[in-house]
Amino acid sequence: MDPDELIQAKARTRRIISAALVRLTPGRRRAAGVAVVQRLQQLPAVRGAGTLMAFLSLPTEIDTWPIIRWAWAQGKRVAVPRIEPPGGGGAAPSQRRIVPVLLEAAPVDGVADHPAVRPGALGILEVPDAAPLDPADLDVVLAPCQAVDRRGRRLGKGGGFYDRFLADERLRAAVIAIAFHEQVLDEVPAGAGDRPVPMVVTDAETLSFAPAVV
Repeated sequence: MDPDELIQAKARTRRIISAALVRLTPGRRRAAGVAVVQRLQQLPAVRGAGTLMAFLSLPTEIDTWPIIRWAWAQGKRVAVPRIEPPGGGGAAPSQRRIVPVLLEAAPVDGVADHPAVRPGALGILEVPDAAPLDPADLDVVLAPCQAVDRRGRRLGKGGGFYDRFLADERLRAAVIAIAFHEQVLDEVPAGAGDRPVPMVVTDAETLSFAPAVV
């Protein structure tokens, strides 16, 4: 598949998945979030993690707030991604990167109520004032996806932030993509720069790939 065909194939897949996610009812979303948390809690890597990195969910993504609260209750540190440089800083999109930062425990009912959380430049919630963490300190990374297939190939939203982050040589964490069952396809389009994941957890199943394949 040439580069233009790959771009078009990814765009088609993102549109298909976006349409499927829009159709999910609030009840279905809540039930899926609970099921994913229950599956994650059963994984030895998650139970044994000292520091867990979780994204702060968009409305169309699996809600990570329950797993964040569970991790705090277990005495774990929770990291979240921040895009740097802040606001772009004149950097090209391909030069911007994810930096893990600490999210301090807080007795709030939702992520938007956390006193340290603010909307970021890309429309995602971030912690702007926290000090960066070394990727080597992370034990588990929960990664979002737009789609993922049954070989571990992950399709993001198009910015390449997680592909660059997961390629960081300092990162030794167990990487787990979390998603609704509707986001799992038999095959997703992928190129040389797209990082596969070794495990996928959805509300319906846990998929493990050893090793993840391109």
